[in-house]
Amino acid sequence: MREIFENALTSWDKYWDGSFYPYLLLGAALYLLLFERNRKKAGYLLGYLGITLFLFFCPLTSALIQKCIGSMVYWRAIWLLPAVPVMACAFTGLAGKIRNAGHQIIPVVLCLTLVIFCGTSVWQAGNYVKVANRQKVPEEAAQAAEVICRERSSQNSLVVADNHMASYLRVYDPSIQLAFGRDGKGRRSRNGKRLYEHLNAPEPDYTIVAKRAKKEKCEFLIFRIPAEREAEVVGIMEKYGYQRISVIDNYSIFQISIDILNEN
Repeated sequence: MREIFENALTSWDKYWDGSFYPYLLLGAALYLLLFERNRKKAGYLLGYLGITLFLFFCPLTSALIQKCIGSMVYWRAIWLLPAVPVMACAFTGLAGKIRNAGHQIIPVVLCLTLVIFCGTSVWQAGNYVKVANRQKVPEEAAQAAEVICRERSSQNSLVVADNHMASYLRVYDPSIQLAFGRDGKGRRSRNGKRLYEHLNAPEPDYTIVAKRAKKEKCEFLIFRIPAEREAEVVGIMEKYGYQRISVIDNYSIFQISIDILNEN
């Protein structure tokens, strides 16, 4: 239960990303509770807000929701919060208290300023990056997919990529066959599960990665190599038959001869 509650708190922090919107939402809720004249309207909104907050933080309901949608994306449950309606209702209620139309501009500007400066700009956060490919995936993923399609021995060639890269390869070209997708989904065997865990570990054991990739009959391996371990990792890969055929930004692409795979 404690782990579930801690994940809910982590998801809450991850969603708001250090912005002041939670405090703005709290202020709006307090305004509706204390000063809103239309008690019925305020009651509906605050009641729904309370229910969704309870469902999000209660360990029992949180565990059920996390089981359904996955603990890693539990922050998406916050989309159920009526944050926008609550703040909009409070702001319009505040502006409505001033009868003079000319003077209403003051609370309107104040509220707009709060909305602007309490949030985080999507442009500054680096959420949007201009890319050249029409599939709109990161350029390193597009280039890696092009290398795979050009060098693979057949369309059935199996590819292993880390969690970031695996999210985009099949978006760019659906013909690419993955040993597993993002978060290890769709893995083909128990060995594939172990391969995913070791490849995406904070400090991967590349010997085990190479062994399990070879056992899984994977023709390509794509992952980041720490600069200080580059020579070591390349040596390990070559020991098990994988040759580095391309480097894209900080990603390395390794390929093994199909004849070597068929020997096992």
